[in-house]
Amino acid sequence: MKRSFEGKSVIVIGASGGLGSSFAKAFADKGARLLLVGRNEEKVKKTAEQITGDITTAVFDITDLQSIKELKNIVKRWSAHIDIVVNASGYDVRKSLAEHSYEEAKNTLDINLLGAILITKAFLPHMREQKGSTIVHIGGFADGRLAFPYYSVDAASRAGLFTFIEAVNRELELEGSQARVAFFSPSPADTEAERPFHPLWRKMGVSIMPVEKVAEDLLKTIEKKKTVRIMGGMSTILFAKLNSISPKLADAIMMKKYGKMLQQFFYRTEDGGQQKPNRHKRGYLLKIAVILIIASFILYGLAAVVPLLPLTLSQKAAAVPALIAIGEIVWWAGLAIAGREVDAKYKKYLNPCTWFSCKRKTI
Repeated sequence: MKRSFEGKSVIVIGASGGLGSSFAKAFADKGARLLLVGRNEEKVKKTAEQITGDITTAVFDITDLQSIKELKNIVKRWSAHIDIVVNASGYDVRKSLAEHSYEEAKNTLDINLLGAILITKAFLPHMREQKGSTIVHIGGFADGRLAFPYYSVDAASRAGLFTFIEAVNRELELEGSQARVAFFSPSPADTEAERPFHPLWRKMGVSIMPVEKVAEDLLKTIEKKKTVRIMGGMSTILFAKLNSISPKLADAIMMKKYGKMLQQFFYRTEDGGQQKPNRHKRGYLLKIAVILIIASFILYGLAAVVPLLPLTLSQKAAAVPALIAIGEIVWWAGLAIAGREVDAKYKKYLNPCTWFSCKRKTI
């Protein structure tokens, strides 16, 4: 086995959780020295006992400033330098905003956002001049800015973290620093905390990842020096991009379908039944589909015209592929919406059993 992190000093915060413990094991297998940190001393030590290598443990509360100061002192005694810090701590409440308590909202922001800021502020000064040093924060689904209903406060904390990381990296670049901060978005994983939501993810067509696969992806992200990594495949990445550019279009394409699933999963009426989702008119979506398809032809036409324009050869070489690529995305998006709406509207007539008698087995 290639030990690509041999001798590296790695701090894993939130090491007692399902993902945190898998990250710790993956780093240890690659030869790293580990400082495992968490709020629950017993769980952190249990994680350490399951790993072979140079392992040190510490108790730490991400929301407590004094605890952060104490951790900094522990780190100074533990290692002369820090190569990698992985912040795998997180607080996740998924329900309607009306059902959030003050404590839940505060804990979400304190742990997911303020805690990440304080960790970065505490360790980044000691890592600035060290080539390849990285602080990685584990974010939410997609790029953190994908605001699913019933994830309101959690989405706010993850989106804040994403933009915080963007801003810090720009500061580091301007200052000529060798360090970087990364946002790592894992796929829904097979952890104890995530298992209650597995049925929902599967219904949405999202695969559940083994924690070992998530850990492997994290290490590759660090090795490749990426500052943003979104697991979940190209469809998740494209939808995250689309959502950041045009939330209304994202609503039209995906959130109508997923919104209903989320509503049915999370929302219960007072008598314990599920609230029926509202029905929307399909004409609006069909119009969007037609507009997108027309727009794709316009983009293709522009690509054909570009060679005739008074532009430099390099500008033409860049513009033509870009217009074709955008045209393809817009074409397939329009086609997907149109196909779904036609299927929903004419499902009865598209079913062969409508035209031919289908015999059903009785038990």
